[in-house]
Amino acid sequence: MSYYKFKQNDIFINTIEANPDVKFYIQSGSIYINDTNYISGAYSDNITGVPKNFISVYEYNINRDEDQRIYPFIVKGGQKNTFKNLSKTDWNTQFNYSGNQITSSYNLSSSITRYLVANVNTVTTHPLGNRTDRLNSFFLRSLKNVINHYRYMSPHYDFDEYYTGPTNLISIPSLFYGSSIKKGSVSLKYYISGTLAAEAVDSRFNGELVQVSGSTVGSIVGTVLYNEGILLLTSSAAIDSTAIDYESSVESSWIRFGFGANDGGTIANTTLSASYSIDFKGTSHLQTMTMMAKAPVSQLNHSNNPTYLSNSVGSLKNVSTGSYEYTEGRRYIKNIVSASYTDEPPPFAKETYISKIILYDKDRNPIGVAKLATPIRKTTEREFIFKLKLDL
Repeated sequence: MSYYKFKQNDIFINTIEANPDVKFYIQSGSIYINDTNYISGAYSDNITGVPKNFISVYEYNINRDEDQRIYPFIVKGGQKNTFKNLSKTDWNTQFNYSGNQITSSYNLSSSITRYLVANVNTVTTHPLGNRTDRLNSFFLRSLKNVINHYRYMSPHYDFDEYYTGPTNLISIPSLFYGSSIKKGSVSLKYYISGTLAAEAVDSRFNGELVQVSGSTVGSIVGTVLYNEGILLLTSSAAIDSTAIDYESSVESSWIRFGFGANDGGTIANTTLSASYSIDFKGTSHLQTMTMMAKAPVSQLNHSNNPTYLSNSVGSLKNVSTGSYEYTEGRRYIKNIVSASYTDEPPPFAKETYISKIILYDKDRNPIGVAKLATPIRKTTEREFIFKLKLDL
């Protein structure tokens, strides 16, 4: 077996940018992610094992009973390894001595969440279940520096001017978009009774959500925080004159967009007529290592495989032994060069076939195997460069 060390110019690391499409459709308190319907299982109304409106992070435990679900675990030891959500006090007090098993869960889920802030300085109780206006206000106020940071993109990122009044905040976890939302890809559609009532897009690539259809075409209804995955809608202009039961019975506006998206809102009969669509592209970066494995001229033309030798003259059997010696007979390489005639042997030449390439670390431990679909014939005059790719 021959070992070759990669040189500096034999390894390249590239970054591939992917922009996957993401869609949320919200209607009557249900969220459909990428137009995927919920499938009922034998043990729950959703075979992924997570609540409806959510996506399963690991997609483990599909259609499994709670007693049959797999889970991650760590054996308590002196290294004090544990899970991130377990505090040091719990580790010391709840699991006794070394050897005990510390478990976690794979049924993790993620989804979008809507927060309505009536006034950024309010402290009154919000009508949405156990949430309060004060809590939502703190959430919005915590974004003040982030919002103001993007004023170089648009003057509509001025917090004190545009976000102290009613603000509709929709939070999108990074699981759906990767490192950032792609600029110019956001599209918000507001449907009333199945008819498109208004649409807003970030057509200017600067985070401004411009209404392109509906009653106030051309107006800026909100902004997008691309890196943080947050939509901020501030327009209270009426989209449709029909009164619908949102937090209260009012006309539809962008402040009410996404009602029912894990915000604790009560779905009334009139609320069923309103539905919403959020479309955008994410940005994911994937590092790829490209390795050039070389088969130089006059090298890699010998093999330790027994089939490489000819046994027609008994070279593998001609062995002599004595009290102090072990002698093998002369071995002959099998001539596999193709010939034009069957009655005359072809000129001898060393040939091998390369079928796979094994990658080793610095300690010569195998870390990867690249198999060729068809073995490559290697002669002393030929040289090859095999291009290997590995996703990091």
